Amino acid sequence: MLAMRVASRLLARPAAAALLLCALFSAQEPPKPPVISSHARLLAARRIFIQHAGGRLPNDVIGDAFQGWGRYQIVGDPEQADLVVSIIAPFSDSDVSVGSGSGNSRSASAPVTQIRLFILDAHDHVILWSGAEQPKSSMKQKQREDNLVDASLRLFRRFRDIIEPEPAP
Repeated sequence: MLAMRVASRLLARPAAAALLLCALFSAQEPPKPPVISSHARLLAARRIFIQHAGGRLPNDVIGDAFQGWGRYQIVGDPEQADLVVSIIAPFSDSDVSVGSGSGNSRSASAPVTQIRLFILDAHDHVILWSGAEQPKSSMKQKQREDNLVDASLRLFRRFRDIIEPEPAP
């Protein structure tokens, strides 16, 4: 009889300890998913949505560059995208062209103050990459457009080089 009591006490203690451990572990928060770096998120993405504001030329150049690159599939709905590419090319307030009646018409080659590119996670809207380029100024319209194209391409290449670095010579 004494042996049975001792055996039941020994068995009860580990069972109580196991029960206590189970209660402690179940009271803790569920494990959170691992944090994924911005670079890893950019590399894992497959679909992008392009949104833009401001000057048409920088938006067209950068949009065409993404399409020509072929790394990402461009989608028309941000809900289907992994990344949102936001292109912002605001006009200079000092150069407003004369419009017919509306008063807020701008020429296609109005000076753009700065071209900014933001790459955001489409699901949580965290900025994964950003960059800006200042186009050179010019008095001539053709040169101003060429400067916009050059600045837009430099900005796009900076992003592309983060994803697919050029091999060292």
